[in-house]
Amino acid sequence: MDANQVAAAHRSIQQFRHTPCRECQSRQTVPLLYEGAVIVSCENCGGATPKGRLAQSAPATA
Repeated sequence: MDANQVAAAHRSIQQFRHTPCRECQSRQTVPLLYEGAVIVSCENCGGATPKGRLAQSAPATA
């Protein structure tokens, strides 16, 4: 990924910031991108909730 793709990916996952945690319902959550999957991590209980795959805007390059 180039810098523009990284910035676009970061912007797209921010919609998941402060979503309620599945385990403790806290809103102290932070979205993370791991190997193309969006995971919401809870800073309160340490839980992690998968939210699905990030839609790729450009094909991967080798």
